[in-house]
Amino acid sequence: MIQLVLMGKNSKTQISSGIASFTLDKEMYTPYSQLTAAAYGSFSLTQFADVSRVQLLVNGTEMHFGTVEQCRLTLENGIARVQISSRGLTAMLLQNQLEPGLHTAMSLDRLMQEFVSFPKEITWESSTDTSNYLFVKENTSLWDGAANLTYKLCQRYPFVYHANEVRMHLPESYRTFHMQPGSLLGMGMVTDQSRIYSSFSMADTDGTYGKFQENDTLAEERGLVRSRKLSLDRQYLYDPQQALVFRRKFAGRGLLSYYFDLIGAVEADLGDRITYGSALLDAPVTHIRMTGNQNGVRTRLEAYRDEFYPV
Repeated sequence: MIQLVLMGKNSKTQISSGIASFTLDKEMYTPYSQLTAAAYGSFSLTQFADVSRVQLLVNGTEMHFGTVEQCRLTLENGIARVQISSRGLTAMLLQNQLEPGLHTAMSLDRLMQEFVSFPKEITWESSTDTSNYLFVKENTSLWDGAANLTYKLCQRYPFVYHANEVRMHLPESYRTFHMQPGSLLGMGMVTDQSRIYSSFSMADTDGTYGKFQENDTLAEERGLVRSRKLSLDRQYLYDPQQALVFRRKFAGRGLLSYYFDLIGAVEADLGDRITYGSALLDAPVTHIRMTGNQNGVRTRLEAYRDEFYPV
């Protein structure tokens, strides 16, 4: 059962019938889930004037909990229709900036608690490892800080688990989906080469280029000539080459992916696993897109093959 819950300061509306359409999107490199939905019902003109939170439940499991980006109510010919667009609460990590400067003995626990008081629904993977520092430039978001810290601690990129949990590592417990062609609506492969660069070059402390260079053999093999010149990244003074390795890996995100379309609303989460014959064996789910309309509900599970998810 699909349930939409719209919450205001002093109001709460639960909608389980009359949902005309919805789209839920969750992706490994996007620091928030995204939801759009439309529903019909016996709604009054002022019913959603103070709505600020939206929740999507699938068979009682919370798939999305976020802020209202826009809520629109229309009343025409005696029919009321509400339209909602929402982003998960973790979008706030992009909307808050860190204080510029050097922050020593930084851990994920400290990063998530010391700088901004987030809503209690935003949680994170507990980590008290203070072996690293953050060098923060002006206009650096808290999410960028989490990304740099995650890479320095475990050479990974953070992602949002469940509705609003920031994680550095894949979950230890997960569901495995064994894909069988006969039970699928469809499947396919996508390769996205639009973001990769063939070379990265970074200046040293004197502003001279040439010492720090990183090439992407995958781009070179495809005949792509795209180069970037960067100023010295003080975030990685302990190992300047890692500044370029991180950028190369991030530029190649989602380079190759395999997707599977399933019937109905599937309670999958990022970090669950996909197995398909010998092509995919326990490959992490890196993108989920659930859609519903007059034709029914379908769920697409996608597995990237890139530098952060090579297997």
